[in-house]
Amino acid sequence: MSKQTTHIHKLIADYLKENNYPETLKQFEIEHGNRIHPSKLLDESLHDIITDRLQYNTLIHQTETINVNDELNDDLKTIIRDEFTNWITPYPNTPSKLVNDIHGLVIGSCYSPTTGMVYFSTNDSKVYVVKGNDVVNSIKMPVVIKNVLCVGDSDVILVGMNGTLYLRHEESLVEVSDFQAHRRLIVDAKYIKSKGKEYIVSLGYDFYVRLIELENGKFRLLSEIKLQQQGSCFDVTEYQNQVIIVLGKLENTLLDVISVNGNDELVPLYKISLNDAEFTASGFSPRSLTIQSLDIPLVAVGTSHEPYMRVIIVPLQEQNTTDGPIKRNQIIKNLNTMSPQDRYSQPIISWRLCKQQGKASGVWVMGDDGIIRGLDIKEDKVVVELKNGHEGKIKDFISYIDDENGEKLITCGLDREILEWK
Repeated sequence: MSKQTTHIHKLIADYLKENNYPETLKQFEIEHGNRIHPSKLLDESLHDIITDRLQYNTLIHQTETINVNDELNDDLKTIIRDEFTNWITPYPNTPSKLVNDIHGLVIGSCYSPTTGMVYFSTNDSKVYVVKGNDVVNSIKMPVVIKNVLCVGDSDVILVGMNGTLYLRHEESLVEVSDFQAHRRLIVDAKYIKSKGKEYIVSLGYDFYVRLIELENGKFRLLSEIKLQQQGSCFDVTEYQNQVIIVLGKLENTLLDVISVNGNDELVPLYKISLNDAEFTASGFSPRSLTIQSLDIPLVAVGTSHEPYMRVIIVPLQEQNTTDGPIKRNQIIKNLNTMSPQDRYSQPIISWRLCKQQGKASGVWVMGDDGIIRGLDIKEDKVVVELKNGHEGKIKDFISYIDDENGEKLITCGLDREILEWK
């Protein structure tokens, strides 16, 4: 009975023909029962295929480990050596319910290191003040509060979704003043104190970045920049005696670096590329950004990559006049977080608070699947998965160092649970 001729038969026949075994080929066809037309497979002979396989096996069994950092330039290798360390233990891993009296969906929160109080804003326009496990005060606002900023020693700023900043006394939430920072929704706002001055930097859906001074309980607009594309995330830090803003935009893989000069003006300095394939389509955008303020500040960016978010880390260095308007080849790390997301996700990441070590030891990643992941940025992998907390997406997150110098996390999920991790 004849048999079906396969690629294997054709490869063997090709080998016998090329190596001058006509009698063997003839006997092979007789035993097979059909005429075999010698041919290669995708232009590869049997000899080529076997040789390639042997070479592959040799490579994968090499004992030498490939170091992904070998291709970095010397400046970036120095940063890894001086400012990176492995994931530090112990770390928060045990959850407990923080408070039972908040029933709305938490969309913003902050921790005051001076009083130990935690503030929560919810989707029903309420703001809560929590001390320990108790709600010590709450207030109903005329608008949903997107975020809460702890400022100075005794005040908070409530960031309204109507573009207004509301200054309130810390525990009583008594009104001090308010300010229309943007005509539309505020994407985010940050507070920083530098050289005795208090600043709020705000990013609005009106494409403006604004620098606002807070002095004696009053707001004052100092400077603004109109963006060409919608800003998606930013953070602020102080570096080389200047306030520095690093900002990401939608559908763009360039980070804008902006300084505050001596005249309190916003001055664009340069851009940092998050995409080393500079002449290809971007394919992703920065969606979350946080700065670790070390000797050379480190910028961690949570991206829009699907199906898993990536974290890209770049340094914030002094601009050289020869660099040009865009700094390229600045990526120290490009890590797969294994945190699932889709096009509607809003990534949440945060540096671990280990500043007493003088080094960066990892990044917390809040997952749409309710899992908190810990990235060891020196080993380039996820080393921690905290799964026994939320059911569903983690909506908001803060971390802080408590009075006993211990690291704590507070997470708020779509399950409307507020958990404290110790």
